Amino acid sequence: MNPVVRIDMRSMTRGLDDVARKQAPYAMARALTDSAQAARVAVSRDLPRVFEKPTPFTRNAVTIKAARKTDLTARVFVKTKQAEYLAIQETGGTRTPRKRALVLPAAIQRDQYGNIPRGGVRRVSNRKDTFSGVVGGVGGIWQRRPVPKGSGEKAGRPRLLVAFKQVAKYRPRFGFQRKVVRTAQAVMVPAFRQRLAEAMRTRRG
Repeated sequence: MNPVVRIDMRSMTRGLDDVARKQAPYAMARALTDSAQAARVAVSRDLPRVFEKPTPFTRNAVTIKAARKTDLTARVFVKTKQAEYLAIQETGGTRTPRKRALVLPAAIQRDQYGNIPRGGVRRVSNRKDTFSGVVGGVGGIWQRRPVPKGSGEKAGRPRLLVAFKQVAKYRPRFGFQRKVVRTAQAVMVPAFRQRLAEAMRTRRG
């Protein structure tokens, strides 16, 4: 997830006098950083619409690296830990387990963000009314359906609490690169004009 927006500084500084041209690198660095910050805000603000109940950890996934007048490059990027699971939401594709299987929530009680609580799999697997196995071709942790004594009824199909899968498919939905490019392109030129005007007002000499 490395969106690239190239800015033609020559076209943006064409027609400036010598005094303004000297201030241009500083103004450009500030404008690049403004654009990166605007893109970060746009992506972060959109996360609750893209993902249902994103955790604070996910909502704080996007950050920036500011530009300097000696390095006219600003970066908008997803932090390393969050990128481990958000990258596939950007590109789509297939995820396979690092260990034996992917653990996906089914009827297990979830936390406020819709995820399996910490230690939740262990707790349900230790219950007396659950078992780990395959039912109808689906592997996971299952809850046995109680049958009243003396009712003569047969045990119903157990309820799947946690599914074990060897593969999970994702469609691209994050839209990170598209949002960064669109926002940066919209912000860059007016930000440069504003920052150049500020630099001219506050310049020394």
